[in-house]
Amino acid sequence: MDAELTQQLEQAKGGDVQAFSYVATAFRGQVLAWAKQATDPALAEDAVQEALMVAYTQLHTLRDLAAFPGWLRTLVRTAAFRQARKRRPDTLQDAEPTVVDDDPVVANELKRAVRGAVQELSSAQQQVIERHYLQGQKIDEIAGALGLPKGTVKRRLHDAREKLRTRLSGFGPGHTEDPFWRG
Repeated sequence: MDAELTQQLEQAKGGDVQAFSYVATAFRGQVLAWAKQATDPALAEDAVQEALMVAYTQLHTLRDLAAFPGWLRTLVRTAAFRQARKRRPDTLQDAEPTVVDDDPVVANELKRAVRGAVQELSSAQQQVIERHYLQGQKIDEIAGALGLPKGTVKRRLHDAREKLRTRLSGFGPGHTEDPFWRG
């Protein structure tokens, strides 16, 4: 970072809104590029706004100003992922599986099969599948929310994927090769 940017960042850390505006403008192109890498371009602008708000309100916690670009990138990626998660279905019942076949009869059969297979999982497995794949929570977040060790959450996800893979293996070529099943 150049001297002027460092000075403006120092003032912004002290609460100067105009100084932060200068910093945000200086990083604007890069921040938008980071957001577009992490999410749909239509959501990138919202992610940028969210990340900049967090950066402004939390800048006082940053100890080393030289770390600002990396810290800001992390904020942008987190905001982008959050924006993407907002677009996911809230529950397994609302989820619409991706269907390769355009035949509505096949599509409905696949949807019923997925929902039925998920319903056959234990409630503990259903819970981690929903939190991880539909709500976008990380394993650490799930473990914290449920009061479980990370290893237990990982095991439940693994076991649930295996059961779903086995149960749904006959529903068309390539369905079990989807990255979803590999976790």
